[in-house]
Amino acid sequence: MALRLGRAFRTSVAPMIDVTDPYFLRLLRLISPFGNHRLWTEMVHANAFSRGRIQLDPKKLSQHIPLHELQSDFASGIVVQIGASDPEDAYAAVSELANLGVRHVNLNCGCPSRNVQMGSFGAVLMKSPEHTADIVRAMSEAASQDGRESLTVSVKCRIGIDEDESPEFLRRFLTTVSSRGRATRGSDIEFILHTRRAWLNGLSPEQNRTIPQLNYVRAYEMIKEYPQTSFIVNGGLDTVEAVKEHLSAADGVMIGRKIRENPWFLSQLDQHIYGIPADQLPDPIGVLSEYANFVDQVHESHGTRYSVLARPLFGFFHGRKGRVLRRHLAHAVAQIKPLGKGVVDQRHEVKFSELLQDALAKSEMEYAQSMSDEEDIKVAQTG
Repeated sequence: MALRLGRAFRTSVAPMIDVTDPYFLRLLRLISPFGNHRLWTEMVHANAFSRGRIQLDPKKLSQHIPLHELQSDFASGIVVQIGASDPEDAYAAVSELANLGVRHVNLNCGCPSRNVQMGSFGAVLMKSPEHTADIVRAMSEAASQDGRESLTVSVKCRIGIDEDESPEFLRRFLTTVSSRGRATRGSDIEFILHTRRAWLNGLSPEQNRTIPQLNYVRAYEMIKEYPQTSFIVNGGLDTVEAVKEHLSAADGVMIGRKIRENPWFLSQLDQHIYGIPADQLPDPIGVLSEYANFVDQVHESHGTRYSVLARPLFGFFHGRKGRVLRRHLAHAVAQIKPLGKGVVDQRHEVKFSELLQDALAKSEMEYAQSMSDEEDIKVAQTG
């Protein structure tokens, strides 16, 4: 265990497609404003920079890269994950991301989806460790060009592919990538180990997150064998107790679905892992207000669709209260139409903050009424 990640980044929010967009990451930063957690973007293909020139399109760029966070004091806590099959594309992507102020770039070697496989990136790269090392070396060289020292490179991978979950398979991948992937002046390569193998055929990406059995033993074998390498453990961590347990042996932990389902889990980690007093934790109403103001600014600048901006809030409250808010907010967003015919940027007359306030008021009334009705039923039954 290398223990070079530092206290502030021993917990990470996993990259999740259609979840960890810049708007969800902003919500997480408002829930946890202490800088304790690394926040990962959803995967962006490297050729979006080398060929698509996304860096020249502010609107598209803002949909994938959390520019607001990169301009804040928490820039070092943002990780941009890229998918790449070509070293030149990877080099170009890291160079452009460095110009944007990104401090950490990760290569996806764990996604098993069919489309990703057809693009020769993601989990299929683990079958070609030498080629993967070439991609990582290109990233590392871009990260260290012009005397850069603050930009680091990491690899997120599985512990096995298809039938092969042997220690030899994973050992060959780790050894090859860590030794050949590091640039002469670059930093050591960090690894994030997803403790489920990836099945490239027969399972969907969602099934690959739950059906393959967790194998923490394999991860900790590698941690012992590579004491000079930083490792983050990912997979199945959904309680504070589990996080504490794995932090005792690994450099860090990564949490995915738990945060997607309950973003307030970060607040629990702040309190029980990092010692933040309960009276210093943000309150939900204040977070909602700040998020709504942020969204109003984003919409005014880029015309981002309200359906996209509302999505991070669908897991904000739990239980009946959460379901009621989701329904009212989704309905309100669906009723809003763009200004005029043929408007491309989806700007609306009504501010998102106004929609949210109205949805909150309606959901509170409905929730209170339902609780009152239940109480009346109980009284009638006991009477």
